[in-house]
Amino acid sequence: MRSRSALIVSRILQRTVRYFNPAARLILYSRLHAVMSGRVALLTFTGRKTGRSYTTPVSYVREGSSLLIPGGGGWWKNLGSGPRSQVLLQGTWHSVTPELVSAPNDLAMVLQRMLAANPAISIFTGVSAGPGGQPDPQALERERRRGFVVVRLRLDAERGTQVTDAGALHHTTAKIQISGSRTG
Repeated sequence: MRSRSALIVSRILQRTVRYFNPAARLILYSRLHAVMSGRVALLTFTGRKTGRSYTTPVSYVREGSSLLIPGGGGWWKNLGSGPRSQVLLQGTWHSVTPELVSAPNDLAMVLQRMLAANPAISIFTGVSAGPGGQPDPQALERERRRGFVVVRLRLDAERGTQVTDAGALHHTTAKIQISGSRTG
């Protein structure tokens, strides 16, 4: 019964997130981004059919110089087309190289790390951690059949473009934490 109600809540949240996105974009573009930017970033990509540019908030888990993003729905299919994608991460724009994690075993391992770092991801994905922190295998397979993947965004460069409160952009060298060392 618990998993059924969790699934219903997850589906409702997946459908209503579009109403939250404009407010999230506004906050993430502003000086107040720190309120959300520890777990939510803005991802800009080009639509594979329309050629239009889209910017959408995405939850993420940081893993070295990569961001792991739960990819429900079909938006992630746009990441292989058009110009490079970019992510606004904690006030700084970065070019990224996307990689899809969709093989069942790989997906389970990556999602286990994501759920350990941010248990709230289970609310949006419909997949909760089971015994030993592993994703519930039945829930993961159900969502995988619906098109769920994890998108790994590899940050391409150390140099980013910072957003200021006035909306102006200026270049900065972003410090990226990689295996305990700082680069920059």
